[in-house]
Amino acid sequence: MAHRSEYDKYYSAMTLVGCLLVIVNLYYYVHPLLSQHGLTAEIADLIVRKLRSGGVFVTPYRTKLIGMALIAAGLVTQTGKGTAVGWITVIVAAVLGAGLYLFPFFSPLFYLVTTCVGAFVFGWAIATAGRKFSAFNEAINDRNETFSQCRKLMKTKDSINIPMKFQYRYRWRKGWINVINPYRATMVLGTPGSGKSFSVYGPFIEQMIAKGYSMFVYDYKFPDLTEVVYNEYLGNINNYDVLPEFCVINFNDPTKSLRCNPLNPLYIKDPADTTEIADLVMLNVNKAAVEKEDFFTLSAKVYLDALIWFLKIYEDGRYCTFPHVIELMAQDYKKVFSILSRYPELEAKIKPFANALEGGAQDQLQGQIASAQIPLNKFVSPSLYWVLTGNDFTLDINDPKHPKILCVGNDPDRQAIYGTTLALFTSRMFKLINHKFKRMCGVLLDELPTIFLKGLDNLIATARSNLVAIVLGAQDKSQLKRDYGEKESEVIFNTVGNIFSGQVNGKTAEELSKSFGKEFRKRESQTRGIEQDSVNISFQHEELLPLSTIETLSQGVFFGKVADNNDMKIKEKFFCGEIIRDLKQLKKKRKRWRQLPRLTDFGEDQVKQAVYDNPDDQLMEYFSNELSKGVVVYSDDGIQAEARSRVEALSDKERASLIESIANAKAEKCIRDVIQRNFRRVQADVRGIIEKECWQPQDITPLGKGAADSRMVDPFA
Repeated sequence: MAHRSEYDKYYSAMTLVGCLLVIVNLYYYVHPLLSQHGLTAEIADLIVRKLRSGGVFVTPYRTKLIGMALIAAGLVTQTGKGTAVGWITVIVAAVLGAGLYLFPFFSPLFYLVTTCVGAFVFGWAIATAGRKFSAFNEAINDRNETFSQCRKLMKTKDSINIPMKFQYRYRWRKGWINVINPYRATMVLGTPGSGKSFSVYGPFIEQMIAKGYSMFVYDYKFPDLTEVVYNEYLGNINNYDVLPEFCVINFNDPTKSLRCNPLNPLYIKDPADTTEIADLVMLNVNKAAVEKEDFFTLSAKVYLDALIWFLKIYEDGRYCTFPHVIELMAQDYKKVFSILSRYPELEAKIKPFANALEGGAQDQLQGQIASAQIPLNKFVSPSLYWVLTGNDFTLDINDPKHPKILCVGNDPDRQAIYGTTLALFTSRMFKLINHKFKRMCGVLLDELPTIFLKGLDNLIATARSNLVAIVLGAQDKSQLKRDYGEKESEVIFNTVGNIFSGQVNGKTAEELSKSFGKEFRKRESQTRGIEQDSVNISFQHEELLPLSTIETLSQGVFFGKVADNNDMKIKEKFFCGEIIRDLKQLKKKRKRWRQLPRLTDFGEDQVKQAVYDNPDDQLMEYFSNELSKGVVVYSDDGIQAEARSRVEALSDKERASLIESIANAKAEKCIRDVIQRNFRRVQADVRGIIEKECWQPQDITPLGKGAADSRMVDPFA
């Protein structure tokens, strides 16, 4: 323990010497005025003469400046409880005091007044600043709450380098978050509004596209990330050796979406694939089964598995789509069993159901089937059917010859419906991209807990060697545990090599604080007494990132750690600071942004043009339809006359607005009609399968009762 008085004697000595120099300076230059009033002394005059002969008083500023420096050095070390005076007042007082103190010599009296007043004001400002800084340092010891971080840019052909600034030893310093190896996966955590999309996803997307990555982006709040991806893609078209195809899956607006069949028979190699698909679908519609599966959930998986494999092998997979699976699931299970029972590949899967049917366990069997039918009924949607029954592109996005940048969009309002189908897309895509000799590929999954991907931990573990860089986003670690289960979430979290975290709370913040380890930190405490003050200095083993720091991070401030490589080591792997984004440059860039393109043509442009080409006929038709639906009954001639009268009464502005409205309505109807025809076609396909394979629906032979020859025959043949 060191006493304050032991340090004070040095500070006081400096202040005293400085004051003596100022007094000697005043005595010399104000000597005539002092002599007039009898305020001089012979001994003092002798001392001043000695100093004068040594060149001390060649200029008034020499001794004044030395004295000023000593006074400042002594007073700035003052400690206390601080003061309510603001920093601006302190700075103004310091400048004013220094100006008066160093004011040019006009007369002895003027010199005396300005020097004394200036010295007093300057000394007060310096002492106040010392007390304010001491109080701030006691309350928030920034030196002890931060640490040295990487300030060197370490760039490779694959790296993601994000500029940031951090506070260390009372100064803001520029640094770099160097994700040297993005293939070791990245986890991004942060509460809503913490800045994940802007500060982390944005730089990852920009740099991955600029470096020629193919990409898959799961955009939970479509089109936020998709717009970034598309415009970065347009800005880097010339940087690709092979230009990727830009693809979008969007269920809300089919015109801005391509079609893709995730159950394409080309993607299904053996029954194990269909088992995996069935497992994925049922776990997404019933996330409670992630931790524990009951009998009915297992039965639903088996039944769904059998249906998918049947459509895979039936007529070379002509009807193998997810919508056809949904419609086939809704058919009479007795008819479906009779069809499935003829295929030896399905015997093992369907036998438990057939045995239940044979044994008369109707209630149990209906419960098993209903556990599959009910959750899949919510996917009956014409727009969803439209997207899932086409083949505009393939999911092998990192094919060196045909790379793709694929964005799939979810909708928070329809998460339960879209999430399952998007998980199906993602799962099938993972199967295709996780192979060697492919193009480097980036996978960004925003809000990961909204979709369930079985085997994600295995993908992370193997993707590194196949040049697949995975970025996983979540609001909180507990959210991941809730939707993926305790064990799975822990494996996923422990497998990633790079971690970014904004503000998080509770248990997640506690776990992250512990995971970053501890270090020895110097701590000082002051004790004030009547006679003397004392300073206690100790070294404590504390968290590198305290819990209080993690829970109070500002927007755009992130902490975490990065992984390195054998050929490029990073000494300072931990970081905590504010990510730097050039806002002016981003605003300029966003002014040039283009809207997402229309990807599918439904013929709506031709329909709209037809309206513009025949405006009078379209207006007559519009008013005629309105009049025929009205309360007042007109004859055919009366309708035509009244419609013509209303058309003629329209102003030019009203006419143009109505024509535009009619054109848009007919274009929308054109789109709906195409989608509805596809919807009815899928239903007709499934009915056709049932009718073709079950010519006598009442004659159902269960499996085990001559099943090998159980194909129904035409009674009129």
